[in-house]
Amino acid sequence: MDSIQLTGIRAEGTHGVLEDEHSNPQPFVVDVVMQVDTRLAASSDNITDTVDYGQIANRIVHIIEGEHVDLIETLAQRIANAILQSHAVQQVTVTVHKPQAPITVPFDDVSVTITRAQEIESGLLSGQTEPSIASRVSSLAHEQQNATLQSTQRSLSEHTTRMSHADHDMHTLHAEHTERAEYDNDGNAEPSMHHAVIALGGNIGNVEQTLRSAIVSIDSIPGNQISGISPLYRTQPWGMPDGTPEFYNAVVQLDTMLDARTLLHTLQTIEATFGRRRDKHWSNRTLDLDIIDFDHTTSSDPMLSLPHPRAWQRAFVLAPWLALDPDAQLVGAHSGAVAELLPNTPDAHAVTLVSQSWILGDSAHID
Repeated sequence: MDSIQLTGIRAEGTHGVLEDEHSNPQPFVVDVVMQVDTRLAASSDNITDTVDYGQIANRIVHIIEGEHVDLIETLAQRIANAILQSHAVQQVTVTVHKPQAPITVPFDDVSVTITRAQEIESGLLSGQTEPSIASRVSSLAHEQQNATLQSTQRSLSEHTTRMSHADHDMHTLHAEHTERAEYDNDGNAEPSMHHAVIALGGNIGNVEQTLRSAIVSIDSIPGNQISGISPLYRTQPWGMPDGTPEFYNAVVQLDTMLDARTLLHTLQTIEATFGRRRDKHWSNRTLDLDIIDFDHTTSSDPMLSLPHPRAWQRAFVLAPWLALDPDAQLVGAHSGAVAELLPNTPDAHAVTLVSQSWILGDSAHID
């Protein structure tokens, strides 16, 4: 197995057993060795087929600077958990150095080294025994991606076709993507990188675990790479019957080689895998995945309106999005800075922060 190494990641944190270590930051240094099969990335020369080590470095710093732990063993475990959220990493060795540990004799360094591996496909995070979620969705994505490539090439000769207003919007969106596409040596269109914001939510079952598993499933699709994960929020249901369970919501940023419609179909397949039913519009749900933004484009296509037509009035979307990206901007008819739109949402009072580090399994259990 190939390996990717990051050494000397430095940040300050308040980790340690002694009381003054809880409030006075001290330096920590982290080295990681990730076991990754790099053959696909070497062939495609595409970052989504390997590990984004810049993203891994940011995760490490976030954990060091985050919530206090007494032991560097615990700190190492949290870092390993965060790295193993990248589907491409099969095994990781994490070394945490504490060079200013409160030791009363001369010393050069103190460190803890642990090695952790993916237990089963997505199983470390999801706790599921079925290895089918990522593989089923991955198979669908491959089929849809091939169909998308063929459609992209055909669309180059269809500019003169008369279309309805809605179809025209989607054609414009598709044309924009085609213009940004790269071409191989034979002149065939290759899919370009797109950037999406996806909202996640649910109110049935162990929602926190479902959302974590859904993120792993999204990240495991060929051509996808999660680039950011928001804190977790609790939302009081509004416009629904009394006694409706609370919702839990988050937002992720995604780099993807899939086009907007293929991404939509893929997300719907993930929803269905987790038991999502669409027979009622306003109802309880195990998992809800919505594309909020895709390349800052607009479309009024009834199958996929972009941006999400109600995002501007939903605090449970805007609050986690703002926490993830303080400079986030919503385009379209209700465009504006998310920071300015959020206070004016009707449910702004109903959204509360649950956990900054929920993705690592650190938040309280959600019934």
